[in-house]
Amino acid sequence: MQKWIFLGAAVSLAACGVAAQERLSKPCRAEVIKLCAVSRDRSAIAACLMEKQASLTTSCSSELRARIAGADGRGGREANLRSAPLGGQEISYGDHRKQNLDYYPAKVSTGKAAPLVIFIHGGGWSIGDKKTGTGTKASFYNDMGFNFASLNYRLVPEVKPDAQAADIAKAIAYLRSRATGLGFDPDEIYVMGHSAGAHLAALVSTDTQYLAAAGVPVSALKGTILLDGAGYDVVAQMAYKGNLVQGMYDAAFGKDPATQAALSPVTHVATPNAANWLILHVDSRPDARKQSEALGNALTANGASVSVLPVPNSSHSSVNRDAGTADTFTGNAIAKFLGQHR
Repeated sequence: MQKWIFLGAAVSLAACGVAAQERLSKPCRAEVIKLCAVSRDRSAIAACLMEKQASLTTSCSSELRARIAGADGRGGREANLRSAPLGGQEISYGDHRKQNLDYYPAKVSTGKAAPLVIFIHGGGWSIGDKKTGTGTKASFYNDMGFNFASLNYRLVPEVKPDAQAADIAKAIAYLRSRATGLGFDPDEIYVMGHSAGAHLAALVSTDTQYLAAAGVPVSALKGTILLDGAGYDVVAQMAYKGNLVQGMYDAAFGKDPATQAALSPVTHVATPNAANWLILHVDSRPDARKQSEALGNALTANGASVSVLPVPNSSHSSVNRDAGTADTFTGNAIAKFLGQHR
């Protein structure tokens, strides 16, 4: 358990930028910067801190754990993140504190109900929040005439990815039940996810048991957009020697190959699934490339319309950031995809 508390602190630290994390003492900041500030990619810094935590002094390691303990929803940073969003509203779709979402209405009216883009944040299935992952996406899609929602879901170790997929399906069902009041077309929904959120978006879009259990027809999903995921074939990814977050996969999927396969989107491509896919990955990341191409090829062979695009000059975090930024490779690719299938 201490390992995962430490990892949460590491990612919280990375999310704010190592050098700017003034709440850490100067000696501890210096340790972290010396060990891991070799990249501007925040996810890489987080992975480095997890891998090299044993190299930190006891005092710095304890200080990092204390930071996340003060931000776990008991009045710290996490609690502030759950406040009502500017320009939107927070909606609970279940009884658990993580079963909530932020909803932002479209700014452009065409006289009919607008489509809905739903975003699923990353964080290795065990950390993350709808606020930290959303960035500027709400205004980006609202300005294009799309409603936008960003979901929270329960996290590992409290639940496993199958329950997370069930949360996402439950959120979609709840939103559809309020579609008229919220002003979106319940049968024109696009699901987008980043990193672990890309895995969950792909799982819900292929293994239709989750949508079926929530009473959502798979035809309501007009498209699925995946941002630099590498867990579409969980069995293969867990065997990959270069996986920097192997511990997160172990905690989420366990050691049973049958369970890993059942939670792999690539296993379910032969079933009815979302008809249109845009799969983006960091051009220089070999595991994301291999996983994206394998899923894309499998979906195409089963009748889906799929575009797999390597994103040049990018990082794991920049692909997510640029999914809400105009005039970027990622932003332009998504805008084109939405325009084609709307």
